[in-house]
Amino acid sequence: MSELNHADDVFFLARQAIADRELNLIGYELLYRRSKTATHADIQDHLQASARVYSTALLDLGVGQLGSGLPVSLNIPQLWLEQDELFPTVTSQIVLEVLEQVRPTKQVIESLNRLRNKGYTIALDDFVLTEENMALIPCAQWIKLDTHQYSQKELKETVKALKPYPVKLVAEKIENWQEYRNLEAMGFDYFQGYFLSRPQVFKGHQANSSQKVLLELLHELYKDDMDVNQLVDTIVKDPGMTYRLLRHINSAGYMFKKEIRSIHQAIVLLGQERLRSMVSLLLWSKSPYRTSSQLPGILVRAKACEELAHFYELDQIQCCFTVGVLSNLHLALGMEAEEMANMLRLEPAIADGLQGKGIPGEILQLVIAYEQGDWDAMEASDWYRPEVNDCFMNAMNWADTVVGEMSKE
Repeated sequence: MSELNHADDVFFLARQAIADRELNLIGYELLYRRSKTATHADIQDHLQASARVYSTALLDLGVGQLGSGLPVSLNIPQLWLEQDELFPTVTSQIVLEVLEQVRPTKQVIESLNRLRNKGYTIALDDFVLTEENMALIPCAQWIKLDTHQYSQKELKETVKALKPYPVKLVAEKIENWQEYRNLEAMGFDYFQGYFLSRPQVFKGHQANSSQKVLLELLHELYKDDMDVNQLVDTIVKDPGMTYRLLRHINSAGYMFKKEIRSIHQAIVLLGQERLRSMVSLLLWSKSPYRTSSQLPGILVRAKACEELAHFYELDQIQCCFTVGVLSNLHLALGMEAEEMANMLRLEPAIADGLQGKGIPGEILQLVIAYEQGDWDAMEASDWYRPEVNDCFMNAMNWADTVVGEMSKE
């Protein structure tokens, strides 16, 4: 099995500020960059670029982190708008920018209205006022104008025509103080451009997800009798999906009073709609899958922890399984263990377990001793007895079956 190679999936997000008439910061636009030094998008595939920005913002880095608590704007192409089931209901402040190439078809109009009902703010990007585009205005809360595309006379006439509508007018590409003053006097509400700030660049990393696993998940998620245990078994085949699930649900956007205790709990709390949206989004982002050499080890360890918890009839079976998954998940993600733990905001029982504390931690230490052939450490464990050898064999057989199925991809 080949090593997980991250190089092809590294890209960057540029975050550019948006301010109000008093130059108070009111949000950011997220822009795709192919490298840290790039000054423009250099987009070869608009769908993939949009998918990468959206999946990174929503699932990896987190909208709350990227926006510092303020709204973030994301560019959305027409094909995405015609698939609005990709977008879950949101609690965070997300502005979807409808690209200028989007045609106001009946399907697009209906989709935009549904997205507004789901909690999104709709912006019309680089908007040009035409008879056809007039149909988009009632769907929008923001209208963004590229101020360099107009003469001063044309710009004034466009602003005058749009002012009667209940929308915020955003002036883009402001380069100096005098431009800002002129546009403020003209009646714009929000302002964006190098005059305020040059885009701040963040490194994004696409946690690879298996297309086969994602398709299996989507199949499970459209069943009327959704089986949480089956979903967990499917999700842990994919380190990237496991990480994203826990990172996403422990993000500030959900405001749960307690951190999530297990993958099982995360699935139940997210529910079918949000999980479908996550999986559909990852399929759209077209992340290439590379099998990780760490995957069999992740699966064996997690299942062994679960089997031992079952053997001793513990009430922490799900927690033991999750501790087993996370104990070496960072290797497949190319991250430090501490970095991963900090990003996931782990519930104390899991965090302690990863450090060998508490019952889940003691179970984990026994499993690690077995993996390393450390018989002295095994026999010194309060949880070891000869009968538990079957737990390790069951775990290895299960992992072999899972990896074998994936190799048929």
